Amino acid sequence: MVRVRAAFLLAFALAVGRVPGLPGGRAAAQTPPPASRTLVDAAVRQAGAEHKVVLVVFGASWCGWCRRFHDMLADSGVGPILAAHYVAVNLTAQESPAKRALENPGSDSLMAALGGAKGGLPFFAALDSAGARIADSNLMPGGGNVGFPSEPDEVAAFDRFLANTAPRITAAERERVRAYLDRIAGREASGPSQ
Repeated sequence: MVRVRAAFLLAFALAVGRVPGLPGGRAAAQTPPPASRTLVDAAVRQAGAEHKVVLVVFGASWCGWCRRFHDMLADSGVGPILAAHYVAVNLTAQESPAKRALENPGSDSLMAALGGAKGGLPFFAALDSAGARIADSNLMPGGGNVGFPSEPDEVAAFDRFLANTAPRITAAERERVRAYLDRIAGREASGPSQ
């Protein structure tokens, strides 16, 4: 069943010309990317059926921190942990003028509606199974966007995001995510979150 689902997702990605894992990762100029609302609505339905939360991630091809966030979602160690609790939707927004065709139509307005009008990229938000916003990445003091969590205070804020948005995530799973982020940042794992 998992192989059939994976094959279907890969076929869908190739059909719409998107390369999984990176925002704007399009094959040769083919059809325009799907509308952001279409992708989010499908994820909300899937999340409801699977008793998960939707994780909407906005990024752009020029954004190195966005690639790191997508690498985390695809990582063989922490990706399955996040996939057990979230249905991730990768949307391309805020592309450079030369690459506007990579954007999912409506992504900028959806990002603004979810709280990311001033946040920069990557920006992410969690939605419940009815599509209502639970939380967003404006987790830093003064409402700043955490982006890809790389500093200790950002990692702690992201850990709180996980605890607050994924009701069944365990402390051990959150610690594995935290250790991954610390490793990416070149730090040793710093023990349990506070």
